[in-house]
Amino acid sequence: MTIRHSALGLILVGVVLSGCSIKAAYNNFDRFAKWQVSDYVDFDERQEAYFDAELARLLYWHRTTELPRYVQWLETVAKATTEERTEETLPEVVKEVIAAAELVETRAMPMTIELMLSLSDGQLALLPDKLARDNEEFMEEEAGLSEAEAREAWFESMEGASKRFLGRLSAQQRQYLQTQSLRYQPEQRLWVEYRARWQAELLKALANRRDVQSFVQSYERLVADRELYYGTEFASVSKSNEDLRRDVTLGLLRTADDKQRERLIETMQDIAEDLRELAAEAAPSAPPSGGCLVRCPEAALL
Repeated sequence: MTIRHSALGLILVGVVLSGCSIKAAYNNFDRFAKWQVSDYVDFDERQEAYFDAELARLLYWHRTTELPRYVQWLETVAKATTEERTEETLPEVVKEVIAAAELVETRAMPMTIELMLSLSDGQLALLPDKLARDNEEFMEEEAGLSEAEAREAWFESMEGASKRFLGRLSAQQRQYLQTQSLRYQPEQRLWVEYRARWQAELLKALANRRDVQSFVQSYERLVADRELYYGTEFASVSKSNEDLRRDVTLGLLRTADDKQRERLIETMQDIAEDLRELAAEAAPSAPPSGGCLVRCPEAALL
């Protein structure tokens, strides 16, 4: 599973790489999440109240439990950079970050299942077209680009991300990055095709959501076995591009000069401080539960 499966993880990574305000983005994540969900489903009043309450609980857990872990990882990498042990430390930290993204998805699953079980026939009827529209938009991101143009776009993206942490790259580093970009394989079309396959199975499961136990089992299996829907080509290309990103990251760190290492350490320390402050701003106790929509104990229905 890649970090793209966690919306919260994706937003944090995107904000870090873009240089935007981490605190502002994190504090407004609930609004972003509602905006994203509204692209697919127009909740009724009861669903919206449940979503708001359960999302608040999820974010409270993340703020109080996960953000301190992120701080620890950043401090670990900063210390390893000082001691020139980044190459051995970073891959292990990345594994922990990916596992953390999976944990967010696991914590969100009961809320997600409850909302999907509560969908009306009218809400579900609109979902296929909305998913298809989204996939078309994603497809356009690399549509019409030649391989050379896609590789140049990858180069520019990686250069921008690298500058965020290292500052200006040397001519040798830029040449290294340009050479490595030849390894990049366009994957957007393959990813969208995988999404469509997975979504088709989800829609089949949703059509039978009145059988609650069967739906829950089907959805949990879909989430756990996502890679079964990758297809041979996407699995191969995705793995190759992940290896490329890892190799390039380590390659640039390996050639970083003292000024770049200082920039990297300062940037990670600044991000860690932002996350530490966000964790400290947590409410004194968890927000109240949103209750239930479908899987309600008898007492809740009285």
